[in-house]
Amino acid sequence: MARIPRHLIASRAAAVAGVAGIMALALPQLAAACAVCFGAADSPMVHGQNQAILFLLGIVALVQVGVVKVIWDFRQRAKRLPPPPTAPAIRRLRLIHGGKN
Repeated sequence: MARIPRHLIASRAAAVAGVAGIMALALPQLAAACAVCFGAADSPMVHGQNQAILFLLGIVALVQVGVVKVIWDFRQRAKRLPPPPTAPAIRRLRLIHGGKN
C-alpha cells in the first residue's frame, strides 16, 4: 500500500473541517442542541448529567492531588538525604546516579 504524503492528509482534513463549518453556518438547525439538552432544568435527566459532571471533576481533582502528593514525597525524601561532604550548609536537591549513593 502506498504511503500518502503528510501535506495531502493535512489539506484533506482542513477541507473536511471547512465543509463541516460551512454546513453548520448554512444549516444551523443541524448544529443545534438536541431535545434532551433543551429539556426542563428540573428534569431527572438534567440532574443526572449535572451529577456526572461533578463526579468527573472530582476524579480530575483526585488525580491532581495524587500528583502533588508524589511531588511532596519526593521533596521530603530529598530533604532527608545527607548532604555531600563538599556541599554548603544549605541543603539542595542532588542527582543520585544509578539510584544509589
